[in-house]
Amino acid sequence: MIGISRFAHSIYRRLSKNPYFYQITHSNKVYNMIMEKKNIKEFQIFLDKRVKILSNIIHSNVLNGKLIEEARLKELLLQNKICEYIEDLIKNKKYFIAYKFMNAFQYETISYQELVHEMNTNDMKLQYKIIKEQHLVATENQKVLNHLNNESLKFFIFRAEIPIEKVEELFLGEYTKLQFLIENYFTTNQQIAIEIAKRNNIRVQNPQIQQRIDNCNYVNQNALLQNDDFLPSEIILQTKKIDQLILLSDFNIFREDIFLIEDEDKLNDEIIDQILNASETGIDTESFQDIPQTKFTSKNQVCLFQIALPKKIYLLNTTNLTNSIKYQQFLIKYASNDSLKIGQNIKLDFLSLLVQIGKQDVELKNFIELSQLFRQKYPDEKKTNLSLQCQKLLGKELDKVEQISHWQKRPLRSAQIHYAALDAFICLHLHSHYKS
Repeated sequence: MIGISRFAHSIYRRLSKNPYFYQITHSNKVYNMIMEKKNIKEFQIFLDKRVKILSNIIHSNVLNGKLIEEARLKELLLQNKICEYIEDLIKNKKYFIAYKFMNAFQYETISYQELVHEMNTNDMKLQYKIIKEQHLVATENQKVLNHLNNESLKFFIFRAEIPIEKVEELFLGEYTKLQFLIENYFTTNQQIAIEIAKRNNIRVQNPQIQQRIDNCNYVNQNALLQNDDFLPSEIILQTKKIDQLILLSDFNIFREDIFLIEDEDKLNDEIIDQILNASETGIDTESFQDIPQTKFTSKNQVCLFQIALPKKIYLLNTTNLTNSIKYQQFLIKYASNDSLKIGQNIKLDFLSLLVQIGKQDVELKNFIELSQLFRQKYPDEKKTNLSLQCQKLLGKELDKVEQISHWQKRPLRSAQIHYAALDAFICLHLHSHYKS
């Protein structure tokens, strides 16, 4: 008996030196290998040798229960009994792994809809993932969708550190979201909740809250929507002092130096030549986002492309320009010309623009990533975001209130224009600091 244990242990040690050992001892990684190989027969041959060894090792009690379970999975794979394994996973409420194997093996005994119902309320995020990925009918899953939406709204309202004035703007025209905002914000700040209801003619289901709304006669305006000054929003909302934030006027850049390119007609040859012939340009993009966002929402759509020159800033409406041949040709030339293109997460931003026009295979040349320069200068800093870079190098903050905006809506407010233009222009200025 001792000899058998030693023999089993020696096999175990040899296996542990094999780089594939850990890959075949975990369900998720087994799944990943199947997906990578794209060939079940090849995978079965690969596993066959190891299953025989593992089956012998199991009886030696050398290995733990988890590995025994994985060995059982491999045996079922080879015996074409994966359905039994999936059903066992569902029975034991291991829904995430069950879902992955249902995808891998096109398991049909239980439908995706039945799996969602089976889960009840145990894991609503996974339920939402399945609903989205498998395109399940929304009406059959309204309870899950409503719950996820409400939880996301609560997070957005109370934990995302967005001023309530901005939240109201984002929800304009969406009655149910404004209604939800009012009812949930009422316990935190009754007066503001009442004012939002009055400004937007919203009636709520709670009769006591509605009575308070009806009794209110005087309503303040939303400062963010009422004031159209060319300033950061935090100054308009009086949450920050003017000397705490970076302004475009600090660099002698004013509203008349910013040009909105809304369509192909405004993207003239002179502007294109200015950008392509500039020695360096600052770049940023702004995207439309589902409000609120969840982990499984679709990818954001780039709506605005900002290009900063030393004395001018261009804001390109990519929603309108995507199908323009002139814009597409400009973007392809710009991607690989000799001009230095400077930004934060710049290649990812530019690739998003190229994907929009179906030209993602274009080579990107002369792109400068500010986060890399920041790491070189401040190697101990864990974060590398643009706002932190400004604090470190310039001693002032960037206003980020407008970061989440409906960038596809027109007209843009002056504060939005200031925010978008500054995000591109500050890249040029930071780069000059890194060079010095």
